Amino acid sequence: MGYYSEVALCLSDNGRARLDAAMHEARQHATNPGDIELFLHNGLRQDAPDSEGVLYYWEGVKWYADFEEVRFITDVMDELDVDDYLFLRIGEDVDDAEILGGWWDNPFDARLFRTIDFG
Repeated sequence: MGYYSEVALCLSDNGRARLDAAMHEARQHATNPGDIELFLHNGLRQDAPDSEGVLYYWEGVKWYADFEEVRFITDVMDELDVDDYLFLRIGEDVDDAEILGGWWDNPFDARLFRTIDFG
């Protein structure tokens, strides 16, 4: 079993470039970079028109820091300027929601209402 979350991550062009660079580095040094790539590809990915950014969305994901894939993404977010990403997570509990970053003017119009909505 476990505790599941709904997660959205919007990255600006700078954020996407940093994620790509981190993935390149992980391919060189990570124990199992394929797990990270598989995790990224298992979620919905939506590219913004005119390469203005990227949105990743996972539904029913175990978002625990002890998972290498989650730790990889949170480490990338820690390196970004607050305006280069928006992270939204809703847990199973009614009061469990997390918002990080400040890229509110993202082309996906991602917001947290108690569901994650973009479009």
